[in-house]
Amino acid sequence: MTNNKANGAVTTKADKLPAMNMENLEKFAGTGLDTITTDDIATPRLKVLAQMSPELEEIDGAKAGMICNSVSKKIYSGQDGISVVVCGYDKVWLEWQDRGKGSSAPVNIFSPVDKPTNAVRGDDGKFRLESGNYLEECANFYCLLLNGGVAPEPAIISMKATQLKAARSWAYSLKNEFIQNPKTKKLFLAPSWYRIYTLTTTKQSNDKGSWYGWVVNKGDFLNSEDTFDMAANFNESVRKGIVKPKYDDEVESSSSDQDTPF
Repeated sequence: MTNNKANGAVTTKADKLPAMNMENLEKFAGTGLDTITTDDIATPRLKVLAQMSPELEEIDGAKAGMICNSVSKKIYSGQDGISVVVCGYDKVWLEWQDRGKGSSAPVNIFSPVDKPTNAVRGDDGKFRLESGNYLEECANFYCLLLNGGVAPEPAIISMKATQLKAARSWAYSLKNEFIQNPKTKKLFLAPSWYRIYTLTTTKQSNDKGSWYGWVVNKGDFLNSEDTFDMAANFNESVRKGIVKPKYDDEVESSSSDQDTPF
């Protein structure tokens, strides 16, 4: 069975291969792709569709609360969810102009140690700089999306605003996953991709409105050596700064509440 979408990962099973010599196929593995770099390939973002998401009009069957792959435009049921392993994590502070002013890209991206300290919470709940721009905390989880029989896909899940609570809980779980060596009895911190997580969505609300947000649940341990190696390689790319998120000023919830004080 083969996935034929041009913008999706394709895995062809051995019994479906054309009548060609397997040794020749392996001999020329990757040939012709030498000059394609990470700059030429967009790392998909997995995001929860909101009531105002443009994908609702662009993708057949898309509904608020579903999960969308930003590159392939594939959608997943928010109730059934997706399965991922986490290959890396970082947190940034994004400086934005108000919607409708300037471009849809952030003005600046700050690391936690470099973020401005002079921002003041405005009447709208946003942390404003003297320029009038505002800062937004964003947690990025670099993942492999497990597709069940199809090659895992690298993807990024960015959580901000009302989703920071889920991000902190997820980060805490990752940071507290220990393994005990049965021979030495020594405990050590597991790599982040040691466990599979299932992400679903649910409708949430506060006094400012309602929206759909992430729900993160622990799953089984990863038992595929191939996927483990892929995750390790993706982790190396993240650590080297080869993989970077692309941000846009999209509505992910109806609430502007930023519950993280400086």
